[in-house]
Amino acid sequence: MTEQNNNKAIWDRIKVTDPRFTKEVTFGRGFTSIDPMYQIGKMTEIFGPVGQGWGYDVKYHYADEYISAEVKVWTSNKDNCYGPVCSLLPLKNSKGKLDDEAGKKVMTDALTKAFSHLGMSADVFLGLFENSKYVEQVKKDLGIGTDKVTKIS
Repeated sequence: MTEQNNNKAIWDRIKVTDPRFTKEVTFGRGFTSIDPMYQIGKMTEIFGPVGQGWGYDVKYHYADEYISAEVKVWTSNKDNCYGPVCSLLPLKNSKGKLDDEAGKKVMTDALTKAFSHLGMSADVFLGLFENSKYVEQVKKDLGIGTDKVTKIS
């Protein structure tokens, strides 16, 4: 390939996740959770302030005992968008009480899914965080756990 292909430029800038902004969730089948503010910070780093360089539109739907969110993410301007990307969660918590944070949770989950389409934290979604050697290498590359000053970008 002689011509420089730039189609994955954004993907390559946001595919590696800083382990300090993840949590291992052990219930159910287990997974790695990514801090949503970290993701918003990465989007801001790449595209600029939310509402200017990027943003999202959310539509909520209620059915029976569930809430869903359809999220459209835009970059540059609202005409440059993709989605909807959807998420569905119960309106009640595990104790059967109304979850007053259900709307926020379902929107956050839909945003995480939408951001993944750009490559955000692709290493987590590709299962690389299940490999401790990979995570240790990322920490080393980011200067985490060393005497170096850590740069969060």
